[in-house]
Amino acid sequence: MEVSPAIERYFENLAAGLDSAMALAAAARARGLDPRTEIEIPVASDLADRVEALLGYPGIAARIRELEAEMSREEAALRIGDDFAARMFGETTTEEILDHAIRGAMALLTEGVVAAPTEGIAKVSLGKNDDGTDYLKIYYAGPIRSAGGTAQALSVLVGDYVRQALGINRYVPRPEEVERYIEEIRQYNNIMSLQYLPSEKELRTIITNCPVCIDGEPTEQQEVSGYRNLERVETNTVRGGMALVVAEGLALKAPKIVKNVKKMKMAGWDWLEEMIGGGGAAKSDDDDKGAAVKPKDKYLRDLIGGRPVFSYPMRKGGFRLRLGRSRNTGFAAAGLNPATMHILGDFLAVGTQMKIERPGKAAGIVPVDSIQGPTVKLRSGEVRRVDDAAEARRIAGQVDEILDDGEILISFGEFMENNHPLMPPCYCEEWWRLEGGPRHPASELEAIEFALDGIPLHPDYTYLWDDVAPADIALLADRISAGGRIEGGVLTLPDTPEAKAILEELLVPHRLSGDRIAIPGYLVLLACLGLTLHLDKRPAWENAPLENSLDLVMHLSGFSIRSRAGTRVGGRMGRPGKSKQREMKPPPHSLFPIGDEGGSRRSFQAACASRPRSNTDGGVIEVDVGERRCPSCGTFTYKNLCDCGAHTRPVLRCPKCNQEIGKDMCPRCSVATVCLQKVSINVRIEYAAALANLGVRESAIPLLKGVKGLISRERPVEPIEKGILRALQNLYVFKDGTVRYDMIDLPLTHFRPDEIGVPIERLRELGYTHDIYGRELVETDQVLELRHQDILVSEDCGEWLVRVAKFIDDLLVRVYGLEPFYRAEQPLDLVGHLLMGLAPHTSAGVLVRLIGFSKAGVGYGHPFFHAAKRRNCFAGDTEIVVSDGRQWVTVPIRQFVVENFDLSNPGLDRAGTFYSDPRQPFYARSIDPQGLVGVKKITSVSIHRAPAHLIRFVTGRGKVLSVTPDHAMLVWDTDYLRKIRALEVKIGDRVPVEEGGLVISDVV
Repeated sequence: MEVSPAIERYFENLAAGLDSAMALAAAARARGLDPRTEIEIPVASDLADRVEALLGYPGIAARIRELEAEMSREEAALRIGDDFAARMFGETTTEEILDHAIRGAMALLTEGVVAAPTEGIAKVSLGKNDDGTDYLKIYYAGPIRSAGGTAQALSVLVGDYVRQALGINRYVPRPEEVERYIEEIRQYNNIMSLQYLPSEKELRTIITNCPVCIDGEPTEQQEVSGYRNLERVETNTVRGGMALVVAEGLALKAPKIVKNVKKMKMAGWDWLEEMIGGGGAAKSDDDDKGAAVKPKDKYLRDLIGGRPVFSYPMRKGGFRLRLGRSRNTGFAAAGLNPATMHILGDFLAVGTQMKIERPGKAAGIVPVDSIQGPTVKLRSGEVRRVDDAAEARRIAGQVDEILDDGEILISFGEFMENNHPLMPPCYCEEWWRLEGGPRHPASELEAIEFALDGIPLHPDYTYLWDDVAPADIALLADRISAGGRIEGGVLTLPDTPEAKAILEELLVPHRLSGDRIAIPGYLVLLACLGLTLHLDKRPAWENAPLENSLDLVMHLSGFSIRSRAGTRVGGRMGRPGKSKQREMKPPPHSLFPIGDEGGSRRSFQAACASRPRSNTDGGVIEVDVGERRCPSCGTFTYKNLCDCGAHTRPVLRCPKCNQEIGKDMCPRCSVATVCLQKVSINVRIEYAAALANLGVRESAIPLLKGVKGLISRERPVEPIEKGILRALQNLYVFKDGTVRYDMIDLPLTHFRPDEIGVPIERLRELGYTHDIYGRELVETDQVLELRHQDILVSEDCGEWLVRVAKFIDDLLVRVYGLEPFYRAEQPLDLVGHLLMGLAPHTSAGVLVRLIGFSKAGVGYGHPFFHAAKRRNCFAGDTEIVVSDGRQWVTVPIRQFVVENFDLSNPGLDRAGTFYSDPRQPFYARSIDPQGLVGVKKITSVSIHRAPAHLIRFVTGRGKVLSVTPDHAMLVWDTDYLRKIRALEVKIGDRVPVEEGGLVISDVV
């Protein structure tokens, strides 16, 4: 991808910063104080690299790139099974082939960032049918949930695909096993509440016909009451992973599985279509197109006490859908007017999760002050719309009823991402401008003038006519005509319950004046009610249509009027936003085991004072730790660094025969090896030695907390010094040895310097030299475009990061004997430094640069921060011929894409590439398989990073084309055009070229 010099320097600085940090980490690891002397985090540049790094199968990355160039990701996940069956990646046994194929496919489907491929599949093995043939068993564990239903189901499909390739028979369940599945899945639903609980008939169909045995590790504490101690089921405990794959995978995602079965022409899955067709119970709401126009109450299920419901499904008064994006919405973030957030009782803050009716399950809430706020009725009877946050705070105590929640801003991409039909939005300013609105009307009278010119009535003067019945409109017109009068520029009418209720439903601003209702802005209301300025009914009432409210008011007024109600979206409060240090329970400072002697607080001080017997010295404890051996002197120890100065290595023993085995499995006993020994440690002496090494007085650490025991495979023991340094900075360690901070992630595309608390001079040093209009950055209120891998963190996180930086510097200097790295005393000192972003349930971190701080307790990042950046494309200087509908022009594809890419509304395709609709309609010539030329509309433009090499083609007629090796090319095959990859094109191949509007044959 060709970028500007500034962006190129930006990427180079990121890479240089990463290299610098990795070099320092490597130097520290080389000291031998850690379980490994090398850095264990591989650096991956794209999806294929992530999969290879996650699973450690050499060569799979290159093959994934090849397959994804030819087919969809789902097809590639299945097709790669052929390569595993052919033992292309070094597999030696049938079980290894099956295991690697299933994990590889799942890693590809989940983009290599979740733990499901490594931790969600416990093991893969073979079982025996009653006829003596083998069948495939996949053991799923709890983390399989993070893969999602589609990937869960397709992992079973991959297993079947490879099973057939290896000639393994299908699974034939026994009757009691079928009954066990039914009982167990229902019991799991009572424990954890599945997204979808299949019927008994569906479960029987799935278990009886599925050619793969879906087994699982015991994950719950409950056991089944019936069908226990079955020969081929290893546990009586409820297996959560199995239940998730059967219910939320195979049953819920059956239509998607059928689609892939048909693509791959796989046999043995016809029963899925019968199950779907037999009543449609396996269809989810997302697959039911009819559900898109019906109220959906799923978001109200599992309602938690204390978390309020803000609106009910598609009910009047709820959030009105407004389509569009702000700089801080999109990627599952929805916008509300700040006044709405205050009027709703301040339950919704920036970053609060709100469960919504559609298009997805939930949205993070952000403030957008350019959309309409709520309409409320005060205790005085006044009805007003509140668009200002300060006004909302001022009148919050006077609100008697919330008549309308206001608008909710949701982007089109949310509907596309959730495969949800686009719903009718409410009429808004930008829609009105597209229909010819010249400018925002200065007054009600000007809005009427615009409407009389044929432009729809401006949304600010459009009431919610489609919320009331035509009979109510007629009733209101009669009441105003009979008892209304205009005095002092205000329309008044008698305060009757019927008229007041209709005005409130229409959201007409008004107040009470004695026993009358006073309406200051009444011109549009009278016009839409078919009344003159003398409050007489106009002749239009004589033949008025009384079937539809909007049709009625358009007939009476002569205006074109759009629906301002649009689609109502239901919502309730979900999880509150958070911005705090990630802690285990109880939170430890050190990953040093101190057993039960540390008490409930896992205290080192308590362990140092404990005495197993009265006649012994205090501080001696017995704990299970990893067994390690020094390769230099042969000493067995639990420490990573031997007293002789050499780095120790883990010792793997068979727990059955106690022989030292250098493998994961004992070949003699066929059981997994362990790294484990029970040792006596004098914690008091070790703790005192650690304090002395650091030069820290014991009184400086009132409480140092360790862990009760170690549970990782090698059980390495962390040096106590690390825990002491964390305690000095009030930091806690996570189970993997990292320190983490949790924040809600929100998107952001633009910011102002005065919003992030960073001086202009520092921003200029970071590359922010000009604003979005090209003006040099000199003022704090200029708008800047956020760079792709830059983030803002909360102010609390900034303070926490300073403590982390001090801990790391102390660690480098006092423990590893290296120079400090950060030298930070305040949050601003960390601006420009690199961090690692990690999403929940993922195992892949994303490199980011800190550029500022937010007062909200959230983390802001660019939408591209979440996307991969590799696809196939033409070289940027390739010339294309396009038409804007008036003339045909020849332009470089780079210029066309850059000029027509809409950065304000990017989309995300299946491979992680961002694209957008062209800024205006364009057309290009196309060619069909028979070589006939047509004209097609250009539907999207996108920018991709190019690979290291391009292929340059030159034809006999002098045509030149440069493309990526995996780009699709057309070649003549007898009398039709066949699509192949660019690297498959050979010299002498005939290719189509267009000249003078005709397609002729040319030779490469």
